Amino acid sequence: MSIWQRTSELVRIRSPRHMYFYSILIGLFAGGCAVLFSYALAYAEYITFRLIAGVKIAHPPGEIHVDPGWAAKISDTATGNPLALFLLPILGGLAVGIITRYFCAETRGAGTDDLMRAFHQREGRIQGRIPFFKALGTIFTLSTGGSGGREGPTAFIGAGLGSWVASLLKAGPRARRTLLLAGCAGGLGAIFKAPLGGALVAVEIIYKEDIESDSLVPCILSSVTGYLVFTGIVGQGSMFQLRELIALNDFREILIYVLLGVVCYSVGYVYVRIFHTVGGWFQRLNVPVIVKPAIGGAFVGCVALVFPQAIGGGMGYLYEILNGRSPYPGAENMIWVAGMFLLIALMKIFTTSFTIGSGGSGGVFAPSLFIGAMIGGFVAAVTSYILPTWNISFAPFMVVGMGSFFAGVARAPFASMVMVCDIVGTYTLLPPLMLVSMVAFILSHKWSLYKEQLTNRFKSPAHFWDMQLDVLNQLRIEDSFPELRNQAIVDRTRLLGDMEEIAFDLQASDFIVVNADRKYYGMLSLKKVRLTGDMREIRGLITIDDVSDTGIMTVSPQDSLARALRVITENDVDKCAVCDADQRVLGYVRYHDIFAVYHQYMKKPPTFTGGDSPSQVG
Repeated sequence: MSIWQRTSELVRIRSPRHMYFYSILIGLFAGGCAVLFSYALAYAEYITFRLIAGVKIAHPPGEIHVDPGWAAKISDTATGNPLALFLLPILGGLAVGIITRYFCAETRGAGTDDLMRAFHQREGRIQGRIPFFKALGTIFTLSTGGSGGREGPTAFIGAGLGSWVASLLKAGPRARRTLLLAGCAGGLGAIFKAPLGGALVAVEIIYKEDIESDSLVPCILSSVTGYLVFTGIVGQGSMFQLRELIALNDFREILIYVLLGVVCYSVGYVYVRIFHTVGGWFQRLNVPVIVKPAIGGAFVGCVALVFPQAIGGGMGYLYEILNGRSPYPGAENMIWVAGMFLLIALMKIFTTSFTIGSGGSGGVFAPSLFIGAMIGGFVAAVTSYILPTWNISFAPFMVVGMGSFFAGVARAPFASMVMVCDIVGTYTLLPPLMLVSMVAFILSHKWSLYKEQLTNRFKSPAHFWDMQLDVLNQLRIEDSFPELRNQAIVDRTRLLGDMEEIAFDLQASDFIVVNADRKYYGMLSLKKVRLTGDMREIRGLITIDDVSDTGIMTVSPQDSLARALRVITENDVDKCAVCDADQRVLGYVRYHDIFAVYHQYMKKPPTFTGGDSPSQVG
């Protein structure tokens, strides 16, 4: 066996432990990419907002930002250049339009739908160039005032890394999908400093009413690794390091929290409708692709002149409000404050819809948190006006609003709860957050922000086998195959060079390898072993023994077809050996044979006689 073949055999995924190792490795790279992306975006924002527009934007403590001193002459209270604030989103949209038109069409949009489509429909495959252009497009979008989140490209970069590693290892579709989600979790856990939240978002966001439980452990490992890499470079601490501890102060507030869930559901419905309507309108708009993001940027630029709070990522402004800044400085009447909260939320809905819907690049998770926080502030302000003696605090309602709003619009309640707690750095609000998130989630069961989000695992092509295995578990090999195939069985002492002619005659690529006494030895896959180049000169020296895989399990006649199928799929072969108690090979069953039995069973369901054994099929 050559060094390359031995190396390939050593690194390929053969067990869950290998999957865990590669999940950690992907998390390392995803965390590093999140750092690089964050610094690139921070410098771009400094150049556009500070140097060009003349304003200093706020950042939460856990978000990377830079101040190299290039614009020391600009004071922190500078009002900025209104013309620059208007033109920047247009120029940013034009840059994204050029990338979309000439380099990568997948640059536009939030990226989450593309990730879901890759998981459900493309066996976890993502083209290698897409994450790079997605990150570049998001930098152009966010640094010029477009409304979106930085989580979109980091999750997509991580997912692309997972897909690339799986392809490099020649992993099957199931392993590729798992590594894709692990990469997504690594990016999210890093960028939001949310190790558990990042993992839960990755496994829950792809379904409306289910989670991808098979990928939970790899996602946790990747998310934690990405988080450790990110915080090891940029510093410890949560994204929002609040100055005061926030908690449930009065049990009477539970009623108001329930009301907040209903309001989040109502505003969430408006948000989803506007988001999809604007996106559909831009799809139908008969103008060049390059121009569409610029048109959306023009709308954002107009809003920036009146409501600069509603542009960009918005996390800095949200942090300031959580720490006591009023959205309406100087206003003593809580109705005015409530109205400002609601108006900012509405403007954020429109700027996000026009940014992403027109073809801009950015995530929708961060804007959803922003909108939810403003809704929470609105409910708190109205309650303070009606019940002034309750001494309502805005921050707890804003935090709960963040989680419950995203739980409704994204159909991800568990991920929303944990992610928000990770972001604010405390779990003291978890009880009301759980209650309100469930209210919004239950009420919003008919719609979602994501078009590619499927209802559950049984609606996904990724899990069609979950339904088929229930049937295959009932069928025994001895009942389904009275006679086993014996053609593709070879002795371990034969020369590998002789197998080419045998393979051509049998039209087979995988062979059962036996000893002289016909006892099972292993398997030979000609798909993985080729005599090329210099190897052909020594074809008379290489035996089947040298290149056989001895680690592939066998099945017995009493085993189910489901077990045989698992052996086949987990080892990427097209057949598996059927052996007796002494490991003597009786024959083999093929992948296509199992399919034939399954389809015959489904066409004519078996009858049960004398107990719970199915009648013979095949």
